[in-house]
Amino acid sequence: MTERINGQGFRPADAASARRSEPAKSAGSQGASRPGTADKAASNDTVSITQSGLLMSKLEEIVHGTPVVDSERVAALKDTIASGAYEIDDQRIADRLLRFERDIFA
Repeated sequence: MTERINGQGFRPADAASARRSEPAKSAGSQGASRPGTADKAASNDTVSITQSGLLMSKLEEIVHGTPVVDSERVAALKDTIASGAYEIDDQRIADRLLRFERDIFA
């Protein structure tokens, strides 16, 4: 059976129902075990988290605790703009735009 990318061939819904029926047949032939029940001996599973996983968890906590906006910097910029002392360095902006373009398309 072939699959077509445009969706006209094999449909995922058909595959899901076909996959569901196969395990049901094999479970019925094994006996009286009900789906969702686990054997007491098989419940000795353990999970261990790697050091990098723990570090990622700590990083996530730090990121969630950091404010989205630096209020002090915003206030300082507002004051500088209001006083007329804010200067725009057009050459620096142009240099950074060119560097950004080079990085993207290089």
